[in-house]
Amino acid sequence: MRKKSLRNICFAVVLLLVIMAPAGFAAARESADGDFSTVRVTNSKTFFRQVRTAVDDDGFRVSGRLRLKGRTGSNVPDYIEISLLDREGRVIESRKVSYTPKILCDRGKRREARFSARFSETPPAGGTVRLSNID
Repeated sequence: MRKKSLRNICFAVVLLLVIMAPAGFAAARESADGDFSTVRVTNSKTFFRQVRTAVDDDGFRVSGRLRLKGRTGSNVPDYIEISLLDREGRVIESRKVSYTPKILCDRGKRREARFSARFSETPPAGGTVRLSNID
């Protein structure tokens, strides 16, 4: 009988976490969509996917995934440059970040890498977030 009550407690805790988790994540992240556009500079080796922006207590955050286009991961640029631009195209703030894992190859999940950058301010209305894969 003790195993059954322990199982019920575990089930209740998991159920509570499943119900509370989305509400907590929604409160921690406020979407910053609509005020600016996102430009992804093309590259012959890679492309960006699942690019997300968020405003939180620490500032503005840009995150996403860098994905390998072809079958080989040779000569892939090492960094991602994320720039915040104003309406006229002037750079407000820029970050050069690395992605993980560093080696991209044609093996399942190794074709894709994650990146994230944090900025002290958000882009102005009509501004642009520019992403490019650079050396």
